[in-house]
Amino acid sequence: MLKPLLALTAGLWLSNLHAAAAVAVPLTPGLTVTTALLEPGRGDYESTKRLDARQGAGWRITYRATFPPGRAAGSTERVDSLRLQSDADLQKATTYRQMFETGVEEDYPGTTALGASTQVLRQLKQQGKSPFRLVESVSIFPAAAGQDRALGLANLLTEGEAEFKGELKKLKSLTVPVIVNGRVQQLPAIAAQGEFTANGAGRIPASFVFLDDEQNPLALRWSIGKSTLSVVRIDWPKADDAATLNSELTQRKRITLPGLYFDFGSATLKPESSTALKTIVALLRKTAGPLRLEGHTDNIGAAAANQALSLARVQAVKAALVKLEPALASRLTPNGFGAARPVADNTTLEGRAQNRRVELVLP
Repeated sequence: MLKPLLALTAGLWLSNLHAAAAVAVPLTPGLTVTTALLEPGRGDYESTKRLDARQGAGWRITYRATFPPGRAAGSTERVDSLRLQSDADLQKATTYRQMFETGVEEDYPGTTALGASTQVLRQLKQQGKSPFRLVESVSIFPAAAGQDRALGLANLLTEGEAEFKGELKKLKSLTVPVIVNGRVQQLPAIAAQGEFTANGAGRIPASFVFLDDEQNPLALRWSIGKSTLSVVRIDWPKADDAATLNSELTQRKRITLPGLYFDFGSATLKPESSTALKTIVALLRKTAGPLRLEGHTDNIGAAAANQALSLARVQAVKAALVKLEPALASRLTPNGFGAARPVADNTTLEGRAQNRRVELVLP
């Protein structure tokens, strides 16, 4: 009998079962979904999926991830991929291919890249179950003796991946906390789970939490084999972003800057940060006088290293802003506080994501 994967549905967001405020997550150019996975002993690595632009009757999705040293042959591993996602598959596909390959332009008809399709979510809500397939890396399978051998080469689609099929069954409706455009929002969601097989050999349990939005049923949480992943941030550009941030800064004197992305454990800004940097410059043009940029980290790692990383990151943000607007050089003072000022629980992926932040402060 399949046991519920309690690790996936435990924590703060499980206790939040009241109705969530409506927060629409639109399929729009620039939508960026950040997923975190704990690397024990190293920290949380983050990957991003970004809707770049429309292409034909679908989307171009850019995927980027930097895995920590020691995960791949003792060195940092970068994955940069481009996936084509058709509107038709977003509506009706029953296969979720969450794997991305590096250095290639991927096109896998009949699959989704962001979560479930409209059809799958609708069946879960109306019928309580839905046929479902997974394409995953064999590295996520339990390491029990003979487990990988039991899969058989015939089950491999390409080297290192396999397709599993089965049925998802709805568990419950719930709400999930996610940082949406810089602020924590409770998103309505549907939890489901199932047990999947590859051509009758090799079983793998899986649980999912999908955004309860038939137009965009993102996978917000999922646990497959040995891996448990969480979407911790969702950002997309809006015409009034600078005005909204200015209003919040005026009222609260301190805001978390949305849309800034760094490589794992480094102060290197990812290309996905470019839109946010332009918005921040527009915000700063609406203000006068000096301001502080404050950097913060989670508590994984040594205190001195976290303090140095937090300072290096805000220095990188300042340098990027000054490159766009040289006059800001004299107005921005960077400070790094490491893990000394958490705003959330450092024992969860979601809490640590909230603690890894850059703040803009009015003195």
